[in-house]
Amino acid sequence: MIIYTSFRDVCLVIYEINKNILGTVEELPFAIREFRNKIKLFEKGGNQKVYHQIIQQHLVDYKDYTDNIGFYLNDNGQAIGSTIYPEYLLRRLQYLKEPTEEDKPEIFNFAREVGSELQRIINIFEREIPSLLQPNVNESKFIEVQKSRVTYKDVNHSKLFNGDESSNVFKYRLILILQEAFAIQWIHEIYNINIINRDTIDEYFLFRFTINRFDSIVDSLINLQKFSTVQFDELNISSAGKLNKLLEDYMVNDFEAVAELRNTLHYDDVKNFYDYFVEIDSLDGLNALLTINNKIYQYIDDFLEISSISSTPLIELIIKSLFSNGL
Repeated sequence: MIIYTSFRDVCLVIYEINKNILGTVEELPFAIREFRNKIKLFEKGGNQKVYHQIIQQHLVDYKDYTDNIGFYLNDNGQAIGSTIYPEYLLRRLQYLKEPTEEDKPEIFNFAREVGSELQRIINIFEREIPSLLQPNVNESKFIEVQKSRVTYKDVNHSKLFNGDESSNVFKYRLILILQEAFAIQWIHEIYNINIINRDTIDEYFLFRFTINRFDSIVDSLINLQKFSTVQFDELNISSAGKLNKLLEDYMVNDFEAVAELRNTLHYDDVKNFYDYFVEIDSLDGLNALLTINNKIYQYIDDFLEISSISSTPLIELIIKSLFSNGL
């Protein structure tokens, strides 16, 4: 569930380094340049089209009569990931499967390409900055993270997207937001607490990881509030009015600071994200954003009620399969 969001961030870093430091952005594979654009969780004027493309791909892959949408649930039955999210990220990268490697998934070839680009950047930095090769005895480490139980739940698309067009697109967009919000929750509640010998790099990573996603989450919610008013009101009512209040307080108290940080993610000569980061006295502001994020995640999960959607009984799937094959 976390790997796809992190993978997208790696592409963003590779792109910015090549564009603003190395000056070799035109040499980057198209896939990396395209993938890093998925930091935004919606497309202006194109959300309906993207929703249909994603559902159609699920129908092609798994047939229309099966439980063709997959979800991952935690111990509390909360949705923490789905097959919709990676399809959103990867839908324009279909060409990645090479003809000679038809037995390997597309993401494998893309990951190999990203790994090669990362190694190239590391080699350049180590050559230009020899001190990077010196061992650091105080380098931070990690306690082995205890495995958490994840269950899988498949449902038919018609049970999940069972409203009109506007409502279905609204749900689809909430699912994207939900997975980003869970990524923030996981990185703080699982990854963060298991760091040993925490250093500045660890704090920088956590801050940047959170700001990237949180700005996109709120940006998408504000867009829904503006252009999907009926559906957003339903979501707000489901939260007993707490979501609207949460966003109002955020816009007054935190929006400008987060937006400013979000706009400094580029590695250029102007003051960038790291310059702001080293001036921060504490991570109290980050903890406040984490609290807001976790509430947003809870409101959306309660609204979608993924755990309450029933999967199709096996015997029914068998019968439908037989009929679909003309038997």
